[in-house]
Amino acid sequence: MAISLPVALMALAAIQQTDTTIAVSPTARLDVANQAGAIIVRTWNRNELRVRAEHGSRDIIEIESRGSVVTLKARRRMGMPAIVDYELTVPVTMSLKLGGIHAEVDVTGVTGDISAESIEGDIIVRGAGNVNLGSVEGDITVIGARGQVRVHGVDGDIRVSDVIGDVSAETIDGDVTLHGIDGANIDASTIDGEVSYHGTIREGGRYRLTSHDGDVICAIPTNANASFTVATFDGEFEADPAFRVQVTGARPGRRFSFVLGNGSAQVELESFDGSILLRRQ
Repeated sequence: MAISLPVALMALAAIQQTDTTIAVSPTARLDVANQAGAIIVRTWNRNELRVRAEHGSRDIIEIESRGSVVTLKARRRMGMPAIVDYELTVPVTMSLKLGGIHAEVDVTGVTGDISAESIEGDIIVRGAGNVNLGSVEGDITVIGARGQVRVHGVDGDIRVSDVIGDVSAETIDGDVTLHGIDGANIDASTIDGEVSYHGTIREGGRYRLTSHDGDVICAIPTNANASFTVATFDGEFEADPAFRVQVTGARPGRRFSFVLGNGSAQVELESFDGSILLRRQ
């Protein structure tokens, strides 16, 4: 203990805090590049950007405004900045472009478009217009977006809920859960995980839910109008009796189809090594 205490005191002494506020256009875009650390974004009803950051004593936080883009980054006098934790307050309508290597992203209340990428870290977005998110090793959560949602991952779960707009979500090793979705074009896929959709089926819409090694669950209103194509090689198909499904062209372990209502929408459900379940909401 006598050895570790001075080391801890030196580490605390090295932490520096930056807190500054600048005027920005509410329609501007904020670009943040963070090597490692947190990027937390909240909103207020001011045409200002407040930057609060915890960082090393050798790091300098730079804010640059060019036209409609505001850039925020950390610079070290010698070498790369180690860890910077940002807490940002932005105008509600501001758009965001966030990125990092070992970065955790947490955004709440923004109605502008949001783009965020992280190599290793979770991404959570609450609100927003159009959303484009990606993480190699981390979970991705989108809640309450009002626009097009595009999410892609490699090793992590994807959760999208309370969204009005089209959704495209794909991961390799993780579950994809879409709940409370109202969109005309939905595409959800995973290699090793479960795909679950709970939402509307719009007239003329297109819906594709696929998994290689997991179940596919589709929960929709009983009055949906859709033409279904179902395929499973080593799994079962089960439909809620309320749908009164009449299967045509059934081939065991292969592909078959059926129609609900007038068949306006196109729905494709596929799993190689998992069951396919049609549920009513």
